[in-house]
Amino acid sequence: METLLRPNKRKTHFIKVDYSSIYTDISNTDFSQIIDTSDPNVASEMLITRIGSLIQKHSRIMRTPSKQVIFKPWITKGLLRCIRNRDSMRTQLKINPDNYTLKVTYLRYRNFCNKLLKRLKHNYENNKLRKARNNPRSTWKIIKNITHTDSIKKSPTELLNIDRDNLTSVNRVNEYFSRIGSDLALQFSSNIQNNQLPNHNINANSLVLLPTDESEVELIIRSLRKDAAVGWDAIPAHLLQKCSNTLVPIITHICNISMAEGIFPKSFKRAVVHPIFKGGDRDSVNNYRPISVLPALSKILEKLLNTRLTNFLQKNSILAPNQFGFRVGMSTEDAVASLVDEIVNSLENGQKCLSIFLDLTKAFDTVSVPHLLRNMEGMGIRGYALGIFKDYLSDRTQCVKIDDIVSSSEPLLFGVPQGSILGPTLFLLYINSLCTLSLPYSSIITYADDTAILVRGSDWPLVFARAECALSRVMQWLSNNLLTLNLKKTTYITFSKTAKTQPPLETFNIRAHTCSTYTSTDTCNCPTILRSAHTKYLGVFVDSHISWKYQLSNVTARVRKMIYILKKLRYAADFDTLKSVYYALCQSVLTYCISIWGGAVKSYLLPLERAQRAVLKVMTFRPLRYSTAQLYHECELLTVRQLFVLETICRKHIGLEYDIEVTRKRRARKVCQAQSSRSALAARSFNVVSCHLYNVANEYCDIYPLTRSQCKKRVTIWLLSKSYEDTENLIKLSIL
Repeated sequence: METLLRPNKRKTHFIKVDYSSIYTDISNTDFSQIIDTSDPNVASEMLITRIGSLIQKHSRIMRTPSKQVIFKPWITKGLLRCIRNRDSMRTQLKINPDNYTLKVTYLRYRNFCNKLLKRLKHNYENNKLRKARNNPRSTWKIIKNITHTDSIKKSPTELLNIDRDNLTSVNRVNEYFSRIGSDLALQFSSNIQNNQLPNHNINANSLVLLPTDESEVELIIRSLRKDAAVGWDAIPAHLLQKCSNTLVPIITHICNISMAEGIFPKSFKRAVVHPIFKGGDRDSVNNYRPISVLPALSKILEKLLNTRLTNFLQKNSILAPNQFGFRVGMSTEDAVASLVDEIVNSLENGQKCLSIFLDLTKAFDTVSVPHLLRNMEGMGIRGYALGIFKDYLSDRTQCVKIDDIVSSSEPLLFGVPQGSILGPTLFLLYINSLCTLSLPYSSIITYADDTAILVRGSDWPLVFARAECALSRVMQWLSNNLLTLNLKKTTYITFSKTAKTQPPLETFNIRAHTCSTYTSTDTCNCPTILRSAHTKYLGVFVDSHISWKYQLSNVTARVRKMIYILKKLRYAADFDTLKSVYYALCQSVLTYCISIWGGAVKSYLLPLERAQRAVLKVMTFRPLRYSTAQLYHECELLTVRQLFVLETICRKHIGLEYDIEVTRKRRARKVCQAQSSRSALAARSFNVVSCHLYNVANEYCDIYPLTRSQCKKRVTIWLLSKSYEDTENLIKLSIL
């Protein structure tokens, strides 16, 4: 029974590394031989070998006796005696159940003991939080421990039994992960053999990899996560940060000769893969996600290359404007807003529209390196610049590690490196031509590989015909680029203002044509894709009527889950800490894309508002029927509707370019031109509501000349002074 109460079995053996001695040895080590080396491979190997030998020199295996392992650190020796005395009295009462005096004495002592344990536990947790107040990482670690939300990582030991011994099993797992891309690409083997590579426009400008300096390298080293897992070289990021005075000149030299020679060091191209369980049968390798860990030194060079590459892409406007993934100043909210705006505009103009939501199978793993390099060359990445990216993508290897068992290395022939800095940017270059694909009466909106195709038309037969045409062209592009479309998870939604204007399910469908022509629907046996009433796109549930009913239901459920966490934490933490937890866990959920769905009808929003109030009442020990106005006033927090107003105004503020001439006009407060709408759906959309709300806020707060952070602070103060009814009236006026 005692083992069930313990959180998890702790290791009695661990490796202790004396980093202070390593710091001293590194500062006294002569690295001049590396500085004199002009070969990036040799220089990187020498640096890793020398640091690795020092780590091994100052590492030793330690053992912690089980008696010294403390599971509940707030329990002192005196409390242990109190617990033993309580348990002894309980045993005596079981023997003599009719002894009234013993029973009363036991109950009093039990209650006293339990109250004392709870009070000391809360005091201990409160002290821990107070000491960690200035350290956010430590604070969140303590909070997770108090609320029992820290994830217990279970080792995938089940994969060690898929073959005759552990080493063979790990090798099989590594073989499976390393061949995912090549196995999927075999479906399009004819495209590889015939070299059917897409044509691209040639960019006259070329990328130049300018050398770096020590200040840039040091900034990158300081930005590395200290708690990140170490790669095969066992060199942690905090060691590089602590010894930056000695190591920065050497790392700068290696990076500069790598960019000058167009060579990415081989020692930086070895990945260690940790299988992470996703769900289902734990004995099946299909149910594990491979998480790659690269050396910290590799991330430094990758960040240097990525900075120069992204600056070149942005300066020459190479990436498509409808690609929102992994780009500065763009987010998932922008992608969802773009999709919803196009849907609302189509319905407002009397058109029929539908959207196909594509699901690509292992998109990052199936990237063809020759295709990618040809794309990059056409974009202006040539010479030594192209050479280092080519070298970066070639001769890469990986091994799988489960517990202390490491597999042999396997080569990677397809895909961009998982867990890398450059991987996402290279994938954008690979899929960029899909975003610019010419589709009549259609639009493509992408966030990395999350792709939505929006098709418009005057009637449903025309829309479905255009949708099949668009899907056929997209599938042809995917085939030519060796990417696989998962038809089972690809869905489409038909959008309309009312249920009466929806197309009949029996009459229309969309076929994913793999035959020679997509027009022969009578005899075609190609599969049809699934029609859905709603789908989750980038974390937001989009439904066929843009009512946000499913989105609000999902957010409400997620907010109510926070009640348990705050109920556990409220005894140990002060109110400021509780508010920080509320902002991080609850308000972050409430505000995600709220400027898009927050204009929903009030009846759909009421359950979410009740969920928010329930969280605040638990957090502040308030009764069920406590005054709503008093609750928000005491907490100094915004309601759901006020959060919608705040985020809408801030989002509008970012999109407005400041013009000094506007402030000199007679009606300077009316910055945004009011947008007209003919339907309730359009009236509740961001484009219409944001103009009115921004003009009203600017009239009272004068936010137009401010920065975004200043605007947010001033509008927040303004909204805190408004009552619930005032906020509702403000939104009603913006919708009318």
